[in-house]
Order: sequence, then structure tokens, then C-alpha cells
Amino acid sequence: MSDHSPDPGAEAANAPRGLNMRQLEVFHAIMTTGSLSGAALALHVSQPALSRTLSHCEVRLGYPLFERVGRRLQPTPEALRLHEEARDVYRGLDRLNTLAQRMGTAGVDTLHIAASATFATTLIPQALRQLMRHSPGARIDFRTATYDELPEHLLSGQAEVGVSLVQSDHPGLKSRLLGRQPLLCVLPADHPLAGEPCIDPQQLCRSAWIGYPPDTPLGRTCERLLGMDIACASIQVRSPVIALSCVQMGLGAAIVSASCLSLVPPGDCVTRPLAVVADSDIWAITSARLSGSALAQNFVDALYAVIQRLERAA
Repeated sequence: MSDHSPDPGAEAANAPRGLNMRQLEVFHAIMTTGSLSGAALALHVSQPALSRTLSHCEVRLGYPLFERVGRRLQPTPEALRLHEEARDVYRGLDRLNTLAQRMGTAGVDTLHIAASATFATTLIPQALRQLMRHSPGARIDFRTATYDELPEHLLSGQAEVGVSLVQSDHPGLKSRLLGRQPLLCVLPADHPLAGEPCIDPQQLCRSAWIGYPPDTPLGRTCERLLGMDIACASIQVRSPVIALSCVQMGLGAAIVSASCLSLVPPGDCVTRPLAVVADSDIWAITSARLSGSALAQNFVDALYAVIQRLERAA
């Protein structure tokens, strides 16, 4: 009787395999551009060569990645799922390149800062002015980020210091409370409540006002501390800076941190205290695993001094 048992070597040779880096690059380019011709231009290779590489990809994987629809390639469900992971790979590569470039300029004193837009045009520039007086040769890379984006910037090495309205609970990060700023109400000059000496948050809910979603720091404060029904806001925004722009256009009142008031042009709006005292915290966030540079520490100290000076003047 002949032996028809499978050949383990043949099975291993025919088993589906993963993609190598070049094949992943080709797959990512096709998914990004939507066509072989676009991917060929992006990768500076001929279209026939790219087509052969794609065929090799599908042979290695054991299933098709694209279907032809007219002159375009339609990704299969498998391709869409793979591309989700491929995007993570390329984001990681971007972070690696950013870190490599920073290490390549190790001789240059550069501080990378990420901060909420709330502080971008007010507190941060004041702190930088103080910092540059003591470190005139320093270079600053400053970007804005939402509070939920800050941890990724810090953990990936894209930023050394983050400034946020909320404390980070990530085990790889540490937070330092720099101070507090009172929350105030900014209203268009012709708003029905503009003549009031102070603003009751409950009364504000019955007029035109600009609110924040419940997953934002100010949204949580308005809902939990001030007892406001944030769902009834005329407009919802994710940044006090945008809220102030809406106020200036006469779209309603908004509750913002006192640190934003320098953005309010005189005459366009009026500012009133709240009937309920409420503050917003200001946190400096840094890595809990890496020791910060002297420049980073000097910046945090300068920002602390600016905030304390504002608190004393309030």
C-alpha cells in the first residue's frame, strides 16, 4: 500500500506567510493612493514591478488583497483590517524618525513642548519669554494638543513637557500642579445677561451659550461642579479658544479660564464672575521614567512663576 501521508516540508512551503517590510511598504502605498499608478509614483518604481510585488504579497498571504473595480483597486475586507495595523506601524516609524532626528541634534539645546490650546497664546508665551532671558541660545519646538493627545506625545518622545487642564493617570507619566485659574463667564456686549454683576450657571443655561462636550475637562466641570445641563448648549466646542471666537461673533456666552481673557478684545465682550466659585487646574506633565533636561525644568519653573504671579494679581 502506498504511503499518501502529507509531506511536512511541502506543507511548510505552501503555508501562508507574513509580509516583509518592502511588501508592507507597497501594500501601504496602494492603500493610501488607491491605485497601482499612484503607488508607483509615490515609491518611484514602475507599475509592472509594483504589480508583481502585489502578486507576491497575495501568494505569501494566501488570499487576495484587492479586487479590480474599473480602473481602481477595491480593498478586500482582509486588506482593510491589515491596513489598520499597517497605519500603526507607520505611525511608530514616524515617532522613531522624530526621535532619531532629535538625537542627531543632541548638541543643540531644544525643548519640545505640547500644550492645550487654552494656554497656547497666553501662559506658554509668557513662560517662554522668561525662559529665553535665562537661556537665550535655547530652541523651542512648541505644538498644541488636546488633553487626550498629550500622553501619546510625551510617551513617544515627541514632547518633553506637556501642559494640561487635567492630571495624567498614566503610570509612565507624572504630573505637577502649577496652579489654578478661576472660571469666568464671557458674554457678547448685547447678551441679555451682560448687565448682571455675576452669572448664575443655571440662568446661563436658559440663554444662548457655548458649551463643551462631557468628555472634555471644561465639559465635566460645567456638568458636575456647576450643575449645568451641557446638552442644552446652543453650540458645543472642544476648546475655550474656539468658544471665545463664537462669543466674539455674538453666538452666545461661554465659561472660560481666566488665562484666556487676554484673547478678548475690549469692547466686543464683557466678563463677569460666576455666582458659583470654580477653578481650572493647570498641570505640567513629564515622563516618570526619564529624568528631564535642565531646560525642561527651567521652563516648568518659569510657567509656575507666571501662574503664581497671575494668581496674586487676581
